[in-house]
Amino acid sequence: MLRILESPLIWFVGFLLAFLAFAPLATAQTAPTRVGSVAASLDETEASDSATASEGAKLASPSAEVVGKLQQKTDDDITETSGQKKSVLAAHLDDHPIGPVAWNNLVQKAIRKAVSNGMPANIIVILLIFPVIASLVALSRHIIGLKGFGIYIPAVLSVAFVSTGIVTGVIVFIAVLLSALITRPILKKFKLPMLPRTAMLLLSVSTAILALLLVGSVYSIDMVLKLSVFPLLIIILLTENFMETQLFNSQKEALQITFETLLTAVLCSLIIGSQEIQKFVILRPELTLLGVILINLAIGKYTGLRFLEYLRFRDLLSRKSSFHDSASDNGSQEEE
Repeated sequence: MLRILESPLIWFVGFLLAFLAFAPLATAQTAPTRVGSVAASLDETEASDSATASEGAKLASPSAEVVGKLQQKTDDDITETSGQKKSVLAAHLDDHPIGPVAWNNLVQKAIRKAVSNGMPANIIVILLIFPVIASLVALSRHIIGLKGFGIYIPAVLSVAFVSTGIVTGVIVFIAVLLSALITRPILKKFKLPMLPRTAMLLLSVSTAILALLLVGSVYSIDMVLKLSVFPLLIIILLTENFMETQLFNSQKEALQITFETLLTAVLCSLIIGSQEIQKFVILRPELTLLGVILINLAIGKYTGLRFLEYLRFRDLLSRKSSFHDSASDNGSQEEE
């Protein structure tokens, strides 16, 4: 009997029976603890999900607001092909139908056919207004006497101001100008050739614009959030023209030419942004093109002094006129 009790098999069987007898009790005792831990983990998961949802809601509301503002800017911008401006201009064409094809409405018929086939009406308006803007720039330089970086740069800059907004465009323009003025004396010390010097100058200008955009984004400034890349590039490229002007003129003259270019671009952007002018050119393209031709012919025939030259030499002109008057009086007295 003792040998049987000393057998390992008997001890193993007894241990197995004891484990099976006491296992349900241990499970019953630990079950509430496990249920409590599972419930606690579920509560923590729900709490974290609710916290994540609340944070997502906080982030979603300003994002939706920004998206709404960007969409509003796109709808109002005549340079955007995905906005509602093209639909407004196309609807204006539908509200003003024309008669059958004639010699004086061939361009109108072609424009209406292109718009009905999917051509954005705002692109057609910009192409029709651009020669008008170039003619106004020519008038300001040839008759009024304003200086500037040619004709194309003020005209293209005015389109960029229409896209960015005049206030935002002027702020970016001033930031570009200030960064160029600060960087130019520093680059002089390195004695670099023109091309790498211009590249370094564009680097400083791009960095300044990037800093301006980052500050505006941090403080949620609407005018910065609405900027597009192509108007920014147009404004940044004016740095090269500013540098070339300083090579042949003094810094004061370069600043004056830059300011007059800015003034001309602002005035032209007001014309491009006018809804009345936009509707006029798309309804009467033949009259618009004919007017551009007549204006430039009249400008080319003008050979007198510019308006600003009259103001500049008014003392000399007054002395000359008084001299002619005195000379004519002396001649009349001699004849008598």
